Amino acid sequence: MIKAVLLDLDNTLLRNPDRRWVAAFRQEWDRHFAERHGLRQASNALRHAIGHLNREPASYRANAETILDALAVELPMTKAELRGAVAGFYAEDYSRLEAITAPIALAEELVQTLLEQNLLVAIATNPLFPEAATRARIGWAGLSGYISDFAFITHSENMRFAKPSAAYFAEAVARVGVEPDETLLVGDSAQNDIAPASAIGIHTRQVSSEDELSAIYRHVREPGWPLTYLPSPLQPSMILPQFIGNIAALYGLLAEVKPHQWLQRPDPDEWSILQILCHLWQSEAPVHRARLQAIFERDDPFVAAPPPPGPDIPPCHDDGYEALYCFQQEREETIRLLSALTPAQWERTARHSIFGLTTLLEMAHFTAQHDRLHITQLCQTLGKCAE
Repeated sequence: MIKAVLLDLDNTLLRNPDRRWVAAFRQEWDRHFAERHGLRQASNALRHAIGHLNREPASYRANAETILDALAVELPMTKAELRGAVAGFYAEDYSRLEAITAPIALAEELVQTLLEQNLLVAIATNPLFPEAATRARIGWAGLSGYISDFAFITHSENMRFAKPSAAYFAEAVARVGVEPDETLLVGDSAQNDIAPASAIGIHTRQVSSEDELSAIYRHVREPGWPLTYLPSPLQPSMILPQFIGNIAALYGLLAEVKPHQWLQRPDPDEWSILQILCHLWQSEAPVHRARLQAIFERDDPFVAAPPPPGPDIPPCHDDGYEALYCFQQEREETIRLLSALTPAQWERTARHSIFGLTTLLEMAHFTAQHDRLHITQLCQTLGKCAE
């Protein structure tokens, strides 16, 4: 069943002739840096900086910071100077590019229909631009009145991956608070939208240049349409992008934590943010990786579910970022284990005390779901999740 819809922006909700727009963007960027900072052809540095996104191993830094760091290597400006220069470009010159774009018919009607159906609606645009610029683009699409209604909007300051990485879609789904198979992506690009979203089990609908949003708008007005989507069969290739995207979602959420919030508990029976991170860290090796190793090493092992940890798990660290980093290190060990598996090894079986007969693949998928359960819990503690 569909609970959330991710909407691409360019050439889905906003008509944007790619080549013309990119050429105009580079021209404005070059003019800004030449007139205000005496630098010529600065757009070449930006193109190279964008190429640093989605590098392996993941650094889990916001895309905006990755771009600034790369710009600082190529341009004779400090990072602080570049931060001001880039902010100046988006505040002063970026708006000229609106003239190249145009709203797409039925975009507003589509958003309104989905919201009236009590679905979570998120803008899943390639996060290359900062928040203010992304909000401006939503306005160019005629949707500025819906910004507060969107469950999440991806931009360079809140995302750690970009299209066409499948981890970008895993990160976005985790931030929205749903499972991939509960999500529908609407996008125009087979390479940037449809293929990577499908790679983690998200359902997709491709917008064609001929009828634009007409077909998807008719589809979502059909009675009971969210119930027509069944989960895709699990594939080993779905797992690792979800593991990576989930960590990115955690780093994105922690960037919004205020100092007084780390130990706050919304209810006596609910964990604090620090406790959530401690649980993820301290359960990764002895619980999640251990049972995957058991299935890998032994024939048809019995896997017992651990007892519920209860509301008062002890603190593991006084620094939430350090706890997350420790979880990341343990998860990377799990990723190394799974990366070496053959297709046959993914299908090795086990008997679980709750799930019954299962496979290594299903248990790895359960680990990704366990991540998202606690990502949503953390998001709700911060008051950052849509209901």
